[in-house]
Amino acid sequence: MTKIIIIEDNADLRNRLVNLIEQSKKLKCLRAFNSMEAFAKATLFSEIPDIVLLDLGLPGISGIEGIPIIKGILPTTEIVIFTSTNAPDLVFKAICAGATGYLLKDINFDYLEYNLIAIHEKGGSAISPQIARRIINYFQKGQIAKNSESIKLKDKEYIIVKALCDGLTYKDISDTMEITVDGVRYHIKNIYRKLQVNSKAQVIGKFMAGEIDME
Repeated sequence: MTKIIIIEDNADLRNRLVNLIEQSKKLKCLRAFNSMEAFAKATLFSEIPDIVLLDLGLPGISGIEGIPIIKGILPTTEIVIFTSTNAPDLVFKAICAGATGYLLKDINFDYLEYNLIAIHEKGGSAISPQIARRIINYFQKGQIAKNSESIKLKDKEYIIVKALCDGLTYKDISDTMEITVDGVRYHIKNIYRKLQVNSKAQVIGKFMAGEIDME
């Protein structure tokens, strides 16, 4: 069972999400909040959520500003952005801040459910197809210049970073590269150290921003 917390200011959408999750056999809604401020005040949770489903356009503290607050309270919980905003710069900011996924509100609930379960059970990430296309276009138009001071990674480390960006799990990477899962963890630990990050989402954000290269 994947345990969810919702932070969404639109009451109709928030209630609809709660009702849909309650009908799911694989998801469980622990709490639902209408603002980051309300979430921050509720620092005691009887169960630790697996995922926080977070809107960006919140009143007061925004979703982007709220990501480090959530991480401070729930460091092991994944954060999935659920918004109607598809601007590439916000996607990058959210991922660099620590979000694991970025889904648009126009998706159907089955797709949302599938992605939330996949993130929890397989350690993947989730990005709406429209967002992925906009990111590709953003790069192709050269709107993000490659950083001349990019961080150099060894070939295996670079391959692992690309695999993480593709949503592969540690087991998938292990099978593809024919190394153990512990071996994957060893390389990822070194990647985190070199990039000075502490989450997979931050690694993906740096790769998407052109800050990573191969030796």
